[in-house]
Amino acid sequence: MDWHVDEDIRVAEGLPASTFTDRAFLDRELETMFRTSWLVVPERGDDPRPLDEQVAARGSRVPITMLHRPLYLQRGWDDDKLRAFPNTCTHAWYPLVLGASRGPTLVCAQHGRRFDCEGKFISQQGFGSAPNFPRPCDSLQSLPVETWRRLAWINLDPAAAPLGEALREVDASLAKMPAMPERMSAEIRDVAGNWKQHSWNFLDQFHIGFVHRAPGGLADAIDLATYQTELHGNAVLQWVYARDAADGFDPAWLPERFHDPKGRRVFALWWFIFPNVALNFYPWGLSVNVYQPIADRPDATRFVWYQFALDREKHAERDRRWLSSQVDAEDVDALAQVSRGLRSGFAPRGRFAPEHEQASHWFHRAIAHAVR
Repeated sequence: MDWHVDEDIRVAEGLPASTFTDRAFLDRELETMFRTSWLVVPERGDDPRPLDEQVAARGSRVPITMLHRPLYLQRGWDDDKLRAFPNTCTHAWYPLVLGASRGPTLVCAQHGRRFDCEGKFISQQGFGSAPNFPRPCDSLQSLPVETWRRLAWINLDPAAAPLGEALREVDASLAKMPAMPERMSAEIRDVAGNWKQHSWNFLDQFHIGFVHRAPGGLADAIDLATYQTELHGNAVLQWVYARDAADGFDPAWLPERFHDPKGRRVFALWWFIFPNVALNFYPWGLSVNVYQPIADRPDATRFVWYQFALDREKHAERDRRWLSSQVDAEDVDALAQVSRGLRSGFAPRGRFAPEHEQASHWFHRAIAHAVR
């Protein structure tokens, strides 16, 4: 399969349709880019509390699932450090953490192997005469995990660079913004369309004037002519001025480069972190979108949606002034229609509009590079 995407947007073709429908290509993505990228940890469905609250106490641990891999988060007993480990015993592969628990040690329920909160093997009956025991592999492998603005992130690559490197430009744009004090909602649902369709759609400025058209759409709420796209390594920032200044950010919350001498105010900062995380900063707070692939289902996406409030009153008006639910419904419907086109057998490799699709081109090139 040829999925090369030319670096020149004027002649580049997008990824072929088969990369959105082929199970083998999805498996390749999971074993390449998703094994080496920082990923937002999804919430647990059996506990309504935010994940950072669930592992706040020393010694607390909870099971999680990342891309169908069983893991668990562990708060240190002595050092209060958050760690992540495979939720698989190193003896006979039984799951170690079956539910939320707390304590200075962890004991496997199958054969009694014991670990400390740092994943180190402590003891197990029956191995007294075994030579060269315990070995390093009898302890658990620690995986990189960090917390950023109340979100837990994991990288499945033990040698991953710090999360701060991936989010450096994001943090620079938020330097004057208050911290996120309260999570208002958490929603997880499966929607039609490959995960790349949803990430691509988020990055697609071009569709706003059509799918979210005026009157009454997002194209009405923003000054589309002022739309800006900034490419930053493994991240993209898109932002635009609000048509009504009352719907924009307080300038004191943003760096000087976003200020406008005409008095216009920024409607939103739309950050995308490769490969599948969207951080949408509005005057009311933060909306987080995670477009998770589903193993063996290239035609569907697990959509994770969190909202954190900076201003409760404005958050209550997010559907009226920032069209949160309307835009979501329009995008979900549009991508369901695109999915039909992908499966039709009549989907050629499209070109990019150079004036409007810089971010889309960036995304297709990033995918083509990452799966190699």
